Amino acid sequence: MKTYISILPIFFLNLFSYAQVGINTENPKATLDIKSSDPDDPSNSDGILIPRISKFPSEDPNDEQNGMMVYLDTDISDFSKGFYFWNAEESSWLPIKGNSSEANFYEVDTETSPEDIESSIYREGNIGIGTDDIESKLQIDIIPDRDDDIKKGLEIDNQNSEENTRTTYGAEITNRSATNGVKYGIKSNVNGTGAGIHYGIFNETFQSTGTNDIYGIFNRVGRTYGANSNNFGLYSEIGSSTAQGNIYAIYGTAQGNSTADVFAGYFAGRLGIGLNPSSEYIFPSERANEDMVLALSEDGLMRWRPPTYYPYFSSTSSTGTFVIEEHLGSLRINNNLSAVQVPDASENRGRTIILVCWSTTSDKALSFVNGDDLFDVTTNSSITNIESGTVLTILSAGNRWLVINKYTE
Repeated sequence: MKTYISILPIFFLNLFSYAQVGINTENPKATLDIKSSDPDDPSNSDGILIPRISKFPSEDPNDEQNGMMVYLDTDISDFSKGFYFWNAEESSWLPIKGNSSEANFYEVDTETSPEDIESSIYREGNIGIGTDDIESKLQIDIIPDRDDDIKKGLEIDNQNSEENTRTTYGAEITNRSATNGVKYGIKSNVNGTGAGIHYGIFNETFQSTGTNDIYGIFNRVGRTYGANSNNFGLYSEIGSSTAQGNIYAIYGTAQGNSTADVFAGYFAGRLGIGLNPSSEYIFPSERANEDMVLALSEDGLMRWRPPTYYPYFSSTSSTGTFVIEEHLGSLRINNNLSAVQVPDASENRGRTIILVCWSTTSDKALSFVNGDDLFDVTTNSSITNIESGTVLTILSAGNRWLVINKYTE
């Protein structure tokens, strides 16, 4: 019996092993070339269906399946639905869009890479822009000779156009660190290089309509915890002993129309001025009665006084020549003195001094500086002493002293 073996299938098997396969095309350009039925008007079945699975195989593929692709059609533990391929080198199923554990950024509330340009993203590591010497969560450096066209390290422009009552911010900074060291909300350092105007902080605030308040700077210090320490709403140090030019620690300019209350400075509370607490002057916080004037007391407090108030002093047990100082208004002359020196008339023009020589005190000589004298217009003569039992009221005319009242027992 003869047996016949057909070699035709073997021929075709050999042919197909080296041929290219085309679907919807007679001229395939690859090992497998699939064309849509109509590129301009495709049907709903134009495409490739990758094997769909609801879970991964209980037995992992091996090296021979490296690169095998499937579509996970539901979310399961540690995997969200989507395309996956078998990575034999790592012995794991990896998403087609990339390994999320190696992504530079994640979408918010996920561990997957962002899918589009509008996705909100986050990163757990620090970011350096222009530098790899990173000491903060976000550090930006403008590199000399490389970024010379860049003038701003950071710019924020809030153009939210929605009209509502929400509070908006250009920038909000909160420092809630637990350090016992120095804490800053904002620290600005502008170096001295360059001849132009330098600003540590430049602030412009506008409001076109409405009656709400406008603040250039609103500062609240020490109200929450009330630490037992010095609290400064604004503390300014400027210049040095060798500084030149006009030096202003605070300079204020205020303008307004005729109906506005305009103040270059307004203090709702006590006001003190001076070089240090031991030499400070403290202004009164209460309002004075009409026609009263401010007068300085020895304790450094400014008080409202009548315009005829003359601070009273006594020479007590002083000896020699008693020199009248600038704070004295009236002087009781005691017998231990040999003379009383009247201050320079040119530096005290308009000043009035009352001299009281008790009846138990002998006549006392009056001395003068810079050629001054004391002239009595009623007698057309100069007075060189104050007699016992006499009260003299004298006034500086700028070039000499004048007797404006004389009372003798």
